[in-house]
Amino acid sequence: MLGKPKQTEPKLFYHGVSLERRMPVEHPLRRIKQLVDFDFIRSQVADLYGANGNQSVDPAVILKLMFLLFYENIKSERALLRQLPLRMDWLWFCDYDLDEATPDHSVLSKARNRWGSEVFEAFFLNILEQCINAGLVDGETIYIDSSTIDGNADIRKAHPHLRKISKELTGKLDEAEQKQSLPPDNDDDQLGKRINPSDPDARIGCKYGKSTLGYKDHRVIDDKHGIITSTITTPANTRDDKVLKQSVHTHQANTSVKAKIVTADKIYGTIDNYKFLHDKGATPCISHPRFGCKSPGRFSHDQFLYDKKHDCYICPTGQKLTPAKHRGTYTGDERYYAERKTCKQCSFFAECVSSERLGRTICHRKEATYIEWADSCLSKSERKSLMGRRQYKAEGSFADGANNYGFKRARWRGIEKVKIQNLMITAIQNLGKLLRYGQNNGNPISSSTAIKAAFTRIGKLLLELLTTGMPYVSEYQIIKEQLRLNPETFTRK
Repeated sequence: MLGKPKQTEPKLFYHGVSLERRMPVEHPLRRIKQLVDFDFIRSQVADLYGANGNQSVDPAVILKLMFLLFYENIKSERALLRQLPLRMDWLWFCDYDLDEATPDHSVLSKARNRWGSEVFEAFFLNILEQCINAGLVDGETIYIDSSTIDGNADIRKAHPHLRKISKELTGKLDEAEQKQSLPPDNDDDQLGKRINPSDPDARIGCKYGKSTLGYKDHRVIDDKHGIITSTITTPANTRDDKVLKQSVHTHQANTSVKAKIVTADKIYGTIDNYKFLHDKGATPCISHPRFGCKSPGRFSHDQFLYDKKHDCYICPTGQKLTPAKHRGTYTGDERYYAERKTCKQCSFFAECVSSERLGRTICHRKEATYIEWADSCLSKSERKSLMGRRQYKAEGSFADGANNYGFKRARWRGIEKVKIQNLMITAIQNLGKLLRYGQNNGNPISSSTAIKAAFTRIGKLLLELLTTGMPYVSEYQIIKEQLRLNPETFTRK
């Protein structure tokens, strides 16, 4: 028999409604609330609030709302607070009741400006510490990589930074001439001097042939489970190789473990970085750009072998290139050359020699021994294995952030706020791995521990039943059934 149309009249009062009872025991937010201590924020920001005036929203609630913003990948704070009254799981997570008023979206932006990035860095470090205590971080083998973030501004409206240019031209002519005679120390070129007034901290950087007005996130990823141990936010025009030293130092400070193997792509392969890793006692798995002429038929620099004992280079035909008496253009460079009359007797003279009065010349840097050291640290198979793991550990980390948490687009403007975004996303990614791999040194929780936790919770529910008379019987029955089917459901730290 066909049922009648359902006509529901809203009730004025609802008795016995409990968000706690309606939250499924396997809900991920329940596990997160049990695992993460959001209350630490109160002591972190206590000094930022005065003794008089209106009472603020609980800082722990604000942090939970910020967490939900990225965890659920909500486009804006306004949209988050608009959906909050409609989501019972969010209300339960933020300790709100069904009939309780929720805050305005401006509360989040005001708190973010008041707190600064240091508070969110403390949240990131708290999650990282839990991952370390759970045995998910080894710390000795790390991968370093970066990814660009589109700024919250239009690249087509970027124009030259007139204030910056005027500072360089006013009263610093001598310094400017000296800088022009030396190679640039960073990517502060004409592109880097262009800004958009909407986001003056963002810079134009180019990667893989694509220009981006925005920022970069430089990450250090641990090898064991892909935990992110460090995140550094810079403008998009910052060269990656300039951040390697800071990344290694930050990783060691955050994990208290000294990295033994550092893996990165060839853009990080500079002599300065090799020297730094050599002095730190770390093994680099970092290739470097091969320099030298690439013209067809001409021998490249890599084809000349250096004889350290006799301080000379050996060309592919067996001739020696000896040191010249004068130094090269840059400090630390020395030139090696062959006699022109010797080179003229070679069948490759026309293709190999470009000078009109000298033979073939090779520029050698005294610190090039660090390149030879870096190339000989690992075998070819070891390098291939590490670079393969780097591809899915490091690049996979950025892909996860882009696909699930809105990593590739800056929500706010200013480098400090983009740093907050990166800290929250990396903390959530680490938390996901912590939930996945468990909290008992990477091993499954024993059934006895789960059973003990379950009966402790049952006892609390029975106590509330006796004292308040609230109908918790249904949840008690659910717990018994879940305990029978899956004891690990009730695992908690």
